Amino acid sequence: MKVSRIALLLAAATVLEFFVGGSPHRSVFPVDWFLLATATAARGGDFVRAVLAGAAAGFLEDGISQRMLGLNAFAKALLGYALTIVAVRVVFGGAVAVGAALAAASLVNEAIVALLLALLVQSPIVIVSRDALWRAAATGVTGGDLEAA
Repeated sequence: MKVSRIALLLAAATVLEFFVGGSPHRSVFPVDWFLLATATAARGGDFVRAVLAGAAAGFLEDGISQRMLGLNAFAKALLGYALTIVAVRVVFGGAVAVGAALAAASLVNEAIVALLLALLVQSPIVIVSRDALWRAAATGVTGGDLEAA
């Protein structure tokens, strides 16, 4: 995947997160647009680009939604690497498999951020919550729909 296409994906994810994420209706369909951009970059099979795209996506997400920069950047970089391994080694069987992988990646992202917050700020560890499950389901469904399209 070319760098210009990755930049376009990150810009689209930022715009979607800024307008949809800032909406009062965010809880209706809370898609992790930055994870979808990271997964799209990882699909190309280039580890370096996937990790850098994940780090950039996570840093942009932190700039919009977190008070600490770097939490989602680390998580998305790690997920970019893991999703590239999955993309290179496994042949997916369609939109359902892609959606399930993205839902699992969304839960892993939430767990990594929760653990980092617990280590750095001594906040309580809440790895799986109702909001995290709903966000994972929304991200998985959206990723599966984009794969089917």
